[in-house]
Formats: sequence, C-alpha cells, structure tokens
Amino acid sequence: MFNKRQIVDALRKNREDVAESIIEQYIKTAENALAAEEIYSEMSAEQLRNLADNGDDDACAYYVRRRISENTLFAEDLNYLENALANLNFEAALVGIQVYGIKDGRYKDEAKELFGCVILEQYGDKAAHKRLVKAAKKNADLVRCARTKALTRALHGFTSALKAKMTAFRAEVMRADKAYGYPDGKFAYLVQLFFTEASGRETDGEDAFVFYLCGKKISEEEKALADLVADIMTKIAEKTGMTGDVYLNERRHFHYGGTGGGLRHGSAADGVHIKSDENLDISIINGGRLKSNVCVHCGGKISSDGVCVVCGRKFEKKEKKGINIFQGKEMEALLCTQCGAGVKIDDGGKTAYCPYCGTTFDVSGSALKNGVLGLNYEDLQADMPADAEIPDIGFVRASIVEDMITAILPKNFIVMSDEVRRVKYPVNPPRYIYTTPDTTVNLNVNVLGELKEEQVFDFGRQMIMILRNARADAVFGETKQFDKNGNILFVDFVTAGLDQPIYNAMFFFSVNDRQGIGSWNCLGKDRWFWKPVFEHAVRTMEFKKTKPNKK
Repeated sequence: MFNKRQIVDALRKNREDVAESIIEQYIKTAENALAAEEIYSEMSAEQLRNLADNGDDDACAYYVRRRISENTLFAEDLNYLENALANLNFEAALVGIQVYGIKDGRYKDEAKELFGCVILEQYGDKAAHKRLVKAAKKNADLVRCARTKALTRALHGFTSALKAKMTAFRAEVMRADKAYGYPDGKFAYLVQLFFTEASGRETDGEDAFVFYLCGKKISEEEKALADLVADIMTKIAEKTGMTGDVYLNERRHFHYGGTGGGLRHGSAADGVHIKSDENLDISIINGGRLKSNVCVHCGGKISSDGVCVVCGRKFEKKEKKGINIFQGKEMEALLCTQCGAGVKIDDGGKTAYCPYCGTTFDVSGSALKNGVLGLNYEDLQADMPADAEIPDIGFVRASIVEDMITAILPKNFIVMSDEVRRVKYPVNPPRYIYTTPDTTVNLNVNVLGELKEEQVFDFGRQMIMILRNARADAVFGETKQFDKNGNILFVDFVTAGLDQPIYNAMFFFSVNDRQGIGSWNCLGKDRWFWKPVFEHAVRTMEFKKTKPNKK
C-alpha cells in the first residue's frame, strides 16, 4: 500500500503511471473493506467471537459492536477489544472511542479513549487529532502517554513482521513534510525504520509512526522523542541481537552497539574511544625499499620469500618492531606514465620512483617497464619521497567496534560525520567509519553474520577471489595471514581513481563467532606512509571474547 510520502512524491513529479497504481490500489482496498464489512455484518455474534478467538482483530471489533447493538455488552467482552487495540487495529479504535468516550458511560476511560484516537490519528483522522489537542491542554502527560504506548506497539510490530533476521536497524526521526497532509504538520514528526540484512543490504525505509508533539519547547520535545525511539529500539535490539542508530533531523543522536553497553549519547562526535597512548617507533631506512629487494651478490631480484631468483641465494628477512618507512634515493627526471609528473632514475639506473603518485618502476634503458598503466605494484610498496616528512601524529590503542575490537591507530582519527558519510557512502554504508580530519584516509569496519574463527582464512580467500573477479582494474599485493591474537586475513590492492590511484587494504576476521570485514583506503601517492601503518594496525588488533548466552 502506498503511504502519504509516496503519494505526494508521485504528484510532485507528475508520475501518471504511479498515480494510476495508487488509484487502483485504493479502489481495490475499498472494495475489499466493503466486502469484509458485509461478511462480518452477516455473521452471528458467536461466529464473530470464534474468529476473534483465533486472532482476527477486525472480528474483535465487529463482535463488540454487535454486542453493543444488541445491548448485551459485558465487561469480559472488552478483552477482545483490548487485544485488537493493542495491535493498533483501525476498526477497534472506532469502537474503542465509542465505548470508552461516552461521558458518564459505564466503561468511561479517558486513557483508553485517547489511545483509540492516537490509532485513528495515524490514518490522518482530523477529528481524532482535534480531540487529542483538546485533551493535551488539560493533561499533556496523558496524551503523551497514549502516543508513547502506540509508538512502542508500532515499532515492535514492524520488527516482529520482518521475514528474515536483520543485523542492524536505523531509525530516522524527522519533521514531517507538511505537503504529506498530516494534521497539524507543525508538530508532526515522522519515525522511519530501516533494517540491514545479513548480506549488508539495507531495506527500503518504512513509515512506522507519526508522533505529534504537544508542548511549546519543540527542541526539548523532539530530543525526548528521539530518546524514546532509542529506548524502544534498544529493547528490541537486545532481544534480536541487532546493532543500530537513531537519527534526529538527519544527525545521529544515539548508537547502540549490541555488546551490552547500551546507548551512547553523541557517539558521532566523540571520536575514537581511546584506551591508552602508544609509543610507536617509526624507523626511516635510507637507500629505498627497491635496493633492499636486489641481491648483493648478482644483482638479481629477491622474491617475497627471501630467495634470489637468479643465483638462488636465500636472505633472512628481519622484521623490526614498529613501523619501517623506506627513504627513496635521489633520481634523475623522467615522466611518470601514470600521472605525468616528473620521475627520477636511481643511481644504479635500474629503478625509478614518482614522488607525486608513489608509483615505482623497473627501468630498461630510458624506458619505464613492467607497468600496468605505468604501475609496477609488485607488492604495492612505495618509498618515501626525498622531500617528504613523516606526519606529526601520535598513536593510541583505541576501540574500533565498541569494546569488542581494539587496535593501534593514529590519534587524529575521528568518527566520520554524517554529512561526509552520506556523500562517500550513499548506498549501504559500513557500520563503523573512522577518518582523518581531511577525510583522505579512512577505516571502515562491518560486523555481520556468523563466522567461526577457524573459518576466517577460507572465507577471506573466497572474498578475495570475488574481489579480484569484480575489480579487473585492480592490482593486488600479497595476501597475508595473521594469527597472533586471532585469525586475520589481509590483502592490499590499488585501484584507479578519478584523478589518481587509490590504495586499499582489506582484512577479514571473526569476533565472538561473528563475521568481520574491514578496509582501509588512502590516496595512492600517500601509501608510502599509510601502507605500513594500515598493516601494523591490523597486526595489533585485539579481540575481546564474550561468553555465549546460555539458553
């Protein structure tokens, strides 16, 4: 069924085809309603009660209406009405207002009457809304309580109706567009729900509820509404195992991490949760990485396993703790085939390096060779340009997925703002996104479906194979396995950007038997510094194990 937002959008865009579908749906709905009314009207009270006993909410309403018309209504009959009202049934709301709203009536109950009005209000009933506005002038708390109860029921109802298990939710609280025809649009706030499937795809938004504020302090009331939505969704998430966010007027208001920590206020502005400072050694090695890959005996190339491909001599690789940055040598000018900037040949005349985009080359005479579009990303290494400086940043051990995962990261990392997130990741954004202040370096992490720790390497290899097939333009580096603190599979690659290459690194892991996928990216020209930082961060990841819930 089309909602008001979709109808207004169709009218604004002159979508005649959509308008025809809307009219057809409403005609069909009206015909079905008339047919159902005729069927219910012809049933006996006993038949209606049998249907009501089997969970037919419309039958509950018609049953009570029949008992009223026959003047045989008893208190126990109202149990049927209560059940249907709890499910926000339209017909039950009509009957409920009649039963509970009669002045000096036997079953007079203003709270229940107002709850029925809230249900009708969701259908745009102006008379019901007017009744609520009038009641709010005398007792705003009573009206707010009725709307809170209905909102709670609506959100639980939307979630329980999901056909598949979801991993996350996103609740949007925003001012309702006046063009949508809601009564008293100035105080109307729309609550929309989005859910993330195990595949990472986010469902289309559903208009779950329209909440009307009834006070004069709008800013305070809208925050209170967002808090209320957060509280309701937290209880739902605790039962379903979801994580999620609540947005107020397109700004993230709350985040629920699903690890027992509850909601955290203003998490979008809090930055990375720092656990401790880290004194990380960054060593600058002169002579360049390229020279270190050349056999000192015969000049042949040394493979990744430390063996010269020409003379067969084996060299022992000694890995230093911390981060090693290789300083490139001075070179004479050549033009880079990747970006067109000046490239310099090293003293030995065998290799070249572009100080602008970070591309390295083998040299044959005066030509650059072994390139893909001029690239020589054998292991995606790049040496530090001669005129470059190490960025002046500190390092910390920080949480990147609530309290489940920590790693050693640059101290200047912050949570990506909602505005930038929507531009950089318009479709299916990762759950956790961290970035540098200039947004040129990013870390993304998603924790999705089930994955055992012993399955990580197989899962990662499958994902890398899919990635290789999907990105034929990418140049991949060496796949690495880390198993010090937990099984992690790491791979890096370079892709073509709009104006320069983009360096990427992906890692796959398992945390508390849940599937984890993370990625780093930066400009290709900056990878001489960020590549070792990325890899070091992944190597230093630590997982907090939690005990499984006992059923």
